Amino acid sequence: MTELKVQIDDYIIRSFGKELVEQFVQEYISKAILKLAAKEILDDLPSIDIDEQKWKEARKRAWKRSGQYFLTVIAND
Repeated sequence: MTELKVQIDDYIIRSFGKELVEQFVQEYISKAILKLAAKEILDDLPSIDIDEQKWKEARKRAWKRSGQYFLTVIAND
């Protein structure tokens, strides 16, 4: 793991408070991690055949497990 020192203007700290600024930084890092994961998935996407039998079975299992929830959400919109 890399330790990184960040300098933030005192005005920002006074305006928002140290705890909130720390929260902003943590949220930014969390979003960056999600973006990196999404990029990796998109890079792999061309090699995935969604018509393959195992994907069809996975979709059926997911629908059986969670499909009712999605229908409820759509119906309530």
